[in-house]
Amino acid sequence: MDHFFEHVKGWFSFSLVYQRVVKEAPDPAHFVEIGCWQGRSASFMAVEIANSGKKITFDCVDTWLGSADMQDHKEIVEGTLFDIFMTNTARVAHLINVVRLPSVEAAKRYENDSLDFIFIDADHAYNCVHADIEAWYPKLKPGGVIAGDDAQGKGVDRAVREFFDNKARHLPGTGKGCQWEFKRSL
Repeated sequence: MDHFFEHVKGWFSFSLVYQRVVKEAPDPAHFVEIGCWQGRSASFMAVEIANSGKKITFDCVDTWLGSADMQDHKEIVEGTLFDIFMTNTARVAHLINVVRLPSVEAAKRYENDSLDFIFIDADHAYNCVHADIEAWYPKLKPGGVIAGDDAQGKGVDRAVREFFDNKARHLPGTGKGCQWEFKRSL
């Protein structure tokens, strides 16, 4: 399947992270993306999963209501963000499980030690990032990877440093972004 994410509006600078985790994932595996906006990164991940031939369950978690700093975006004001996501991901809808809930509430639906990969890119405020990591980290399998975007942001960086006691790796992005990741020990 050819990639089409370039035609989806939004931000996405972590293709190298997504490519690597799909390549290294066990078969079967379970991935979760938290914070999906218009579906640019979800479209990329779904195509990577399809092309891998692996059985990877892929869940996209978001409220599609926007974080506090995004309330002035047209899609939020008009209430069309979720519909835009669904339209943009229609070609790979069979590969995506939509979970339309607040992140911390959605995490309660997953068993501890059940996920192979978790990517956090939702609200970037310190308290929100910390709450997301705290809620989702127990869901990660030993050997699994939890990661996120915008590590250069003060709230994101502080939450990641504090939660992982400065042991999370910072990775350069493929664009303006900077990612972080932590691999849970076996």
